Amino acid sequence: MHTSSSGFDADVPILPYHVRFLSQNRPGPRMGMGHYERLLLQALLQSDAQAQGWRFDIRFAGRAPAQSPQAGLSEMGLGAATFEGYSPARLASLPWLAARATITLTHRQPPPDLYHSLALSYPTPMGRPAVYTIHDLPPARFDDEGSLPRWACQAAASARAIVTPSEFARRELLELLDLPPGRVHVVPNGYEQDVFHAAVAPATAETLAAHGLHGPFLLYVGGWTRRKNVAALLRAWGQTAAHYPHLSLALAGPAAPLQALADGARAPRVVVVGYLERTALPGILKAATALAFPSIYEGFGLPPLEAMALGVPVVGVRAGAIPEVTNGCAVLAADGSSESIAHALRTLLEDDALAQHLRQNGPAQAMRFSWPAHARRVLEIYRTILGPTRA
Repeated sequence: MHTSSSGFDADVPILPYHVRFLSQNRPGPRMGMGHYERLLLQALLQSDAQAQGWRFDIRFAGRAPAQSPQAGLSEMGLGAATFEGYSPARLASLPWLAARATITLTHRQPPPDLYHSLALSYPTPMGRPAVYTIHDLPPARFDDEGSLPRWACQAAASARAIVTPSEFARRELLELLDLPPGRVHVVPNGYEQDVFHAAVAPATAETLAAHGLHGPFLLYVGGWTRRKNVAALLRAWGQTAAHYPHLSLALAGPAAPLQALADGARAPRVVVVGYLERTALPGILKAATALAFPSIYEGFGLPPLEAMALGVPVVGVRAGAIPEVTNGCAVLAADGSSESIAHALRTLLEDDALAQHLRQNGPAQAMRFSWPAHARRVLEIYRTILGPTRA
C-alpha cells in the first residue's frame, strides 16, 4: 500500500455515498460562482467516483426556471434538480435556528449522506454532515457587495469542512468567521484546460470588429463593483493612453455599469463589449495585448489564470489571491491605485522581453491548476467526514 500526498491511503477504496449539492445560482452568463459550480460538478462526474458507486444530485433555491440549470450534466449522471421555493433574501434575515428549520422542513426528499452547500447563504438541513464552499467574503469588506446572512458565522461553524480556493481566502474566513484552522481546506480551483491553452488561435479581425475592436487592445474581464477597481483602471488608462495611440482598452462584463464607469472617466479609446460568450472568450482574450485585471479583492481570480493558459501577459494588483494564482508570471501593481496600475501597464508595454517571458511561462504556471485535482481533493474531504466504512 502507498499513501497519497494528502495523507490518504491510495489503495483503500472510497466507499460510495450520496452527496447533495445546494445552489442559489440561476441560469445566465456563466461567470463567477455559477461557472465554478458547473465545472466542479463536471469534474466530480468525470472522476472515478461514479464508477465506485457515488451518487450526486443538486437542489436549487427558489422556483424552477424555464431553462434547466443542469443542462449537459444530467447525461453525465447528475441527479435530477429540485427546487426549494423560498426567498433567499428573506431566509438571510431570519435567526439561525429559524433559517435552518425552514430549510429542513422544506427539504422533503430522502436525505443524502452529506450536503455540500455551494454558497454560505444556502444553509444545510439538519441531520447530516455538511461541507461549504466559500470563495471569499466581499460583503464583509465592501458596502456595495450586499450583506452576509445574519447567521453566517453559525452556518460556517456548523460545517464539518469548508473548501476555499486560496490561502488568502482561508485567512479571510478564519478572521471574519472565527473558524478553527483545521476545518478550512485550501483546494485551488481549476480552469478549462481543453478550452484555454497556448494553441488557441486569436480571434479574426472580423470577429473583433463585430465586438467593436479595431487594432491592438488591452482587455478587462469581470464585474463592476468597487472591489473590481475598474475606476482605477480607467484612470490609469487615462494617464497612459496618450503614449500608446495605437492601443485601446476593452471592458468585458455587465455592459450598463461598465459603460457608466467609462463615461465618467472620459478616458480615450475605451470600448465596452459587454458579456463575452464562453465560446468567444478564448479567441478574443488570445488576441489581446494583455489582460488588465485591477481587482483588489479576489478569493481566486479565474481571468488571470485563463489568460496565462493562453500565453497572454497579465497586469494585475498585488492583492487578494492574485499573487498566489500568477506566482511570478504577471506584472503586479504594488497596490490598487491608478498610479500603481499605470506604472504596471507601462512596465509591460515598454518591455518586449518581459512580455515574451510572460507569454512563454504563463501556460506552465496555469497547468498547476486543474479541475480533476480539485475534484480528487474534495472527494478526500468527503471521505474524512464520512469514513471509509458505513456504520
